[in-house]
Amino acid sequence: MTTLNRLRDVLSLTAGDLRIQTVFTQDVRRRSALGAGVEEALRDLGARYIPWDVATGLRFDLAVAASENDQLTDLDAPVLLVPHGAGQQKFYPATSMVSGLNPRRLVIAGRVVPAAIALSHQSHLQRLQEICPPAAPYGVVVGDPALARMRASQFRTDHLRAAFGARDRHVVVVASTFGPDSVLGQLPDLPGRLVAALPADEYQVVVVLHPGIWAAHGPWQVRAWLAGAAAYRVIVIAPHDGWQAALLAASVVISDHGSLAVYATVLDKPVILAGCGSAATVPGTAADELVAGAPRWEPDSDPRAQIDAVIGRRDRTLRDRVAGLLMDPTVDGAQRLRSLMYRLLKLAEPAASAAFGPVTSPHVDLGPVPTWVVGVDVDPDGVRVVRFPDLGFGDPHSGLAHRHLVADIRTADFAQISSASVVVADYRAAGSLRRWSEDARREFDRWPQATILAAEVSPTSCAVSTRDGQLTVLTADAPLDPTILASLAYARLAVAGRIPPQDALHIGGRTISVAAEAG
Repeated sequence: MTTLNRLRDVLSLTAGDLRIQTVFTQDVRRRSALGAGVEEALRDLGARYIPWDVATGLRFDLAVAASENDQLTDLDAPVLLVPHGAGQQKFYPATSMVSGLNPRRLVIAGRVVPAAIALSHQSHLQRLQEICPPAAPYGVVVGDPALARMRASQFRTDHLRAAFGARDRHVVVVASTFGPDSVLGQLPDLPGRLVAALPADEYQVVVVLHPGIWAAHGPWQVRAWLAGAAAYRVIVIAPHDGWQAALLAASVVISDHGSLAVYATVLDKPVILAGCGSAATVPGTAADELVAGAPRWEPDSDPRAQIDAVIGRRDRTLRDRVAGLLMDPTVDGAQRLRSLMYRLLKLAEPAASAAFGPVTSPHVDLGPVPTWVVGVDVDPDGVRVVRFPDLGFGDPHSGLAHRHLVADIRTADFAQISSASVVVADYRAAGSLRRWSEDARREFDRWPQATILAAEVSPTSCAVSTRDGQLTVLTADAPLDPTILASLAYARLAVAGRIPPQDALHIGGRTISVAAEAG
């Protein structure tokens, strides 16, 4: 999956050329331990796939590979080898062999296998000269396609943040490679701890896992492990799409020694390193420089304090040192790589300027949260609401003013709803306020502890019903989770016994005007 993702960046330079037909293949006889999911991803992409034994019997004008470990000599085509990470910065496990530059794969029977070896930086070409001198003349510095694609899409950051539902919130990205030294290898409960500790209307947690984790354990198991956090709107990025959008949207990245931490640093994102340092990191690389200079995640310290300490702050010196080992600002990577590909294809290059495809928004489906722990401060200038997921562990937030539980009947379990003061029902099932008001009376009989029954009427409106039959529709003047308005109503009724016709809601750094009218 890692190599497929890299190939998609590269192929965006040629995919629209009507003279070129692209097909995909893999050597299933030599399938990587991390190879699971490739067929499914290609099927989702609608890509044409042919078996390896068919591919090796045909003549192609160019073969593009993101790993030298395939039996590339079996292919009847000039081979372009591209990196499958942020440069050649890792040793193969338990060896001193640099991943991507294995001399025994680059040169076979005295012949250099690739027709060209794409490298991201001049220092990588020097490393190739040291490791495999016969292959050095075939090295071409073209920059890093993934990084170039992200840098060219930085102007879309606000759009991508909105796609994650976090236009006005900080995006906290947890990026983990695989293995026991990774973030999740060392801190498997980190996504849950973060979502339990961070106010939901101020922070959005996004988890990006190396495709190797998905391959080793299977998508069902990975999603099952993260289901508790995902139920509370932690976004888990699929293995074949979305990681670049997540990095661009990030306010802070908690990562380990993988490529995403390097990319985030070059993109000027604050990075906190978690997990253990990796013995596989090649000395003198961008990853090695980052490990030496980035702040460390302290598992026993307050998560929010650690995150807030770096958000908005930039270590430009560290960024420049890391970037200086990964990219050459004078290299037009898209143009240089496309020219190389067309030279190998023996085709005239298109007249239009070369550019990698834009980073697009991933599909994000955020369902209703089962249970919130909500606190409301009632001040002369309005009400201030703060919400935390009720995960059943961690800080119970018992010190919150007017603390109460809000449970959604569509996703909460019986015990959660039975403890909630505000129960959220599905207004769409009723179809009208009058019908919903009638349904509310039955719901109050089912949940004797509830004082308010609430339902979303529109993206900015919430209907609230009390046990005495009072029905009020609250409408905000800006988009929000409408069920927040039920907590406003809960606090106003608790303090004054009435919901004012006009109010001010302060939440997540925003102030929103709220109007209330009888239903």
